[in-house]
Amino acid sequence: MADVLLATDADWTFDEVAGALADDDTRVSRVRSGRDLLAVTEELQPELVVLDLQIGSMGGMASCLELRAESDAGRLRYQKVLMLLDRSADVFLARQPRADGS
Repeated sequence: MADVLLATDADWTFDEVAGALADDDTRVSRVRSGRDLLAVTEELQPELVVLDLQIGSMGGMASCLELRAESDAGRLRYQKVLMLLDRSADVFLARQPRADGS
């Protein structure tokens, strides 16, 4: 089974993403805070981490930076990261922490 970890504090975002991705072969898990992301990522080792840019208490950009720093230091397996954006102007922001897609 493939695991996708979604970091969002917005229920509607979780509902939309899980509705699009979850099926018999894909499980979508959730963290509501960017601060919880690293611990849950280490535990689940998901195939994809989806970050809501607007997540509270440590935004998507800072969360992605933390994942990359831990990976670069060899403390975490490299995680593919997709950043959810609500404005095309934010694509520049998603590239800064090396998100794989936006």
